[in-house]
Amino acid sequence: MPGEVTLAHQLGKDFMPVTGGSQVAYVLLEAQPTEMMAQVRMPLNFALVLDHSGSMKGAKLRNVKEAVKQVIDRLEPTDYVSVVIFDDTSQVVIPSMPANDPIGMKNAIDQIRDAGGTTMSLGMIQGLNELRRWNIPHAINRMILLTDGVTYGDSDRCRQLARDATANGIAIYPLGIGADWDEDLLDAVGQLSGGMPAEFIRDPSDALTIFQQQIQSAVDVAIRNATLILRLPAGVSPKKAVKVLPIISDLGQSVLSDRQVIIPLGDLEKDKPQSVLIELMIDPRPAGLFRIAQTELTYDVPITGLTGESLRDDIKVTFTSDAAQSAPVNATVMN
Repeated sequence: MPGEVTLAHQLGKDFMPVTGGSQVAYVLLEAQPTEMMAQVRMPLNFALVLDHSGSMKGAKLRNVKEAVKQVIDRLEPTDYVSVVIFDDTSQVVIPSMPANDPIGMKNAIDQIRDAGGTTMSLGMIQGLNELRRWNIPHAINRMILLTDGVTYGDSDRCRQLARDATANGIAIYPLGIGADWDEDLLDAVGQLSGGMPAEFIRDPSDALTIFQQQIQSAVDVAIRNATLILRLPAGVSPKKAVKVLPIISDLGQSVLSDRQVIIPLGDLEKDKPQSVLIELMIDPRPAGLFRIAQTELTYDVPITGLTGESLRDDIKVTFTSDAAQSAPVNATVMN
């Protein structure tokens, strides 16, 4: 049914000058769940995959353990959670199960000790296995992957596991703690899996806040599988697409084709818009009102059984010979 999502656009200029040449136009698109989705809460299926190598000794491991225990306290009995630790081996500390025994789970967390080197792929394999253990309807499947070091000789395997994760509907959210982790690898793991680039835990005492943000992000998911499609008429071509919110990220050429732009947005969270800035090249036009694009947002609302819902919006601009009329710009878009 309509009303689950809003789709809005702003133009860099609502009025463009009539010229003899092509011009660049900027379109800012924003998608966000509406207030009617505020009470939606899908079950969570979390795997916490934690580096416990020797370099985690002391404040880092201590704070991470406390943060994980706080996560357990935030879960509902209908949520599932597993905890995997890795050094140069891996171990399942809590196999995937409903979060209905917080005391027993937290006791298991207390037994984690630092040891060994760092082979991140082993932890990722176990974490993926736990996330796939149950078929939980409508669940938000996420791996929180934390490390403080550079994995040893298995970077390519980690990237492939991230690709395997996205094929199974599992998003990985990497966290780097301290100063010695591989930012490029963790960013790639997050993005290849459909999650997020790595988040930096600068100080061990910040771990609690970061973990709380991670779980709140999952709780806030209201819309799944959102995809933004921009269809272009003859004489309009896409040049660039940049994600603006929640983080700035150049989306590259893979989302662009001659006559359309297709951008997977994934999960939409309550009160957190996703915005994309698109740069278009427009061939010369005479004075008048022209549609320069049609945008469509497709999405699912699994908790209510809706799939393939869509919204459409025409994007129009007026070409004018009045220089004063074409001079103003939209500061929000252009900034």
